[in-house]
Amino acid sequence: MQNLLDKKISLIVILLSISIGSLIFFTQPYSQYAFGFEENFVVFQTGIISTDNQDYAISKDFETRIIQNGKIMRLSGITTTGESYYLYQKTVDGKIIVKGKILVNGVFIPIKYKEKIFEPEIPVEPETELIITTKLPQYTYARYPFTISVKVYDAEKNPQAKFEQQEGTLKNMFVNVTITNQFDKFVTSFSGITDSNGLFRGSYVIRENIDIPGKYNVNVTVDDGTSITSQSFTTFFRGDIRDYFDKTP
Repeated sequence: MQNLLDKKISLIVILLSISIGSLIFFTQPYSQYAFGFEENFVVFQTGIISTDNQDYAISKDFETRIIQNGKIMRLSGITTTGESYYLYQKTVDGKIIVKGKILVNGVFIPIKYKEKIFEPEIPVEPETELIITTKLPQYTYARYPFTISVKVYDAEKNPQAKFEQQEGTLKNMFVNVTITNQFDKFVTSFSGITDSNGLFRGSYVIRENIDIPGKYNVNVTVDDGTSITSQSFTTFFRGDIRDYFDKTP
């Protein structure tokens, strides 16, 4: 009887914490819509939820929900070691914000997230007038889009290619992204021009049973008509998303 009472109390505490977290998260200002599908949860890129002190693997036991007409995404579930968690994700001015908590030994601990930015190694004297930096996922699952963000800068104004820097961005720059597989076979390419913030975004939906799981090369080329620069990055394509999250430790 006492165990049943303890479980009910724990459930009430979790629900109250989720409600309070939702209220705080929703009252913060936002300006952009989330992509609106579960594949865009950043935790699915690694399958890991992190705190300051430890990492936890998520299991197949999870639920997703889109809130406020797609502006906010909610994920809740159980880790492979039995901890309950919940988190909310939204995008503000191109920056991903994740807030949530995980229940560890009866105590709620904040979930931490740091977006991975690929910044190329830049020589002391840049060889071209253009510099690029990118954001792209480490992993992407079958039937979900691989999405890449590319920013183009004047090399003199942002010689170290810091993605978040506002000064020195270049608009109307032609960007081409080419993806090849581990056998150096062409998979796809897409292109466009940078916007007023020097930003270009493109995506490609991973084809199940066609794009085999493994390492893929992503080559980004930028051309302003007089100067060309390129960078190559590595990403990984995977199969069905739930096949990677097992309930057993």
